[in-house]
Amino acid sequence: MTPRLLLSIVLSLATVSAVGAADALQKQADWHNPEYPAIRQKLIDWLTESDAPAAQMTAVSQLWPEEAPSDTPAELGIRLLETAAIMDADARELAVTTLSASADGELPQFPWLADESKPFPTWMRDNLRFQYGRWLAEQRMLDEAYLQLKETPIAEVADPAALLFHRAVCEHYLLKKEDCVATLGTLLSNQEQIAPRYLAVAKLMLADIQPLETDSLDEIARLMRDVERRLDLGRAGKKVRTQEEDVVAKLDKMIEDLEKQMQQQQQQSQGGQQGGSNTQPSSPLNDTMPAGGSGPGNVDPKKMNPGDNWGNLPPKERQEALQQISNEFPSHYRRVIEEYFRKLAREEDTK
Repeated sequence: MTPRLLLSIVLSLATVSAVGAADALQKQADWHNPEYPAIRQKLIDWLTESDAPAAQMTAVSQLWPEEAPSDTPAELGIRLLETAAIMDADARELAVTTLSASADGELPQFPWLADESKPFPTWMRDNLRFQYGRWLAEQRMLDEAYLQLKETPIAEVADPAALLFHRAVCEHYLLKKEDCVATLGTLLSNQEQIAPRYLAVAKLMLADIQPLETDSLDEIARLMRDVERRLDLGRAGKKVRTQEEDVVAKLDKMIEDLEKQMQQQQQQSQGGQQGGSNTQPSSPLNDTMPAGGSGPGNVDPKKMNPGDNWGNLPPKERQEALQQISNEFPSHYRRVIEEYFRKLAREEDTK
């Protein structure tokens, strides 16, 4: 994972407490790192069955000596990628792509990963799909990455922790809460074999997404973050427009609920005042003296003119409304609400 993406995750979760998140994960490990001899034997069996040319056999043998090196799971995954590159030209292109730091030009496509047109056994293809999915996630192309990672079996890859981590990153960003919690639960079931950089962030992601509620301002902020990511990638199609409309609809509902709550509070306050005293004043108030009412002074939204709405409020009143709503929520959600008002204003301008 690139430092940029890893740092962005850490920063976005920095305020979240991970206390108690691991308590629900005390269970038997659901995965284990494969051993070097087992992977090497799979390769020997495959090459023997495929009757590979002597030159390829020699190259692969040099890459996989009998004496096991002290490789990490990630390094074993790279060995498998390099092995595939020796055996096939398209796999060589995949290796060059996934070992590069960033994408240049159009997104490279490798449709053969999803079929059996290449002479690779299923377990090798799974490892190649993981490498492609990992690279896509590092490029922030999370939808494409998830397509590669969500069905790849952890038992077949050389680096199962990395597969689960990148899958969880996609689910976290794409707001697939239940899937993300399940993936992180599987990942954290074997904490002893997780790279430290994955372990810390995985715990933070779990503590962050577990309390997420549908239609909350937290969810809306995450939806807007995903819209920004897509726009940064130059994507402004139907998916983005749908998400933008979803954000506005959720904020509309939230504001409507807030208005109803304010109405109820006002009605309760007025009812309390009326029931507290039936004494009539002996003389009318002097016009120059203020009345002694103690009501909140809020305007009933239902008494506003039909043409008045949040989108075309004058700047001063819009700022007051924004401030009132913002006070109900943490300050880091202010940008979400501001963007909501800007979108409404743009829609009014186009009418």
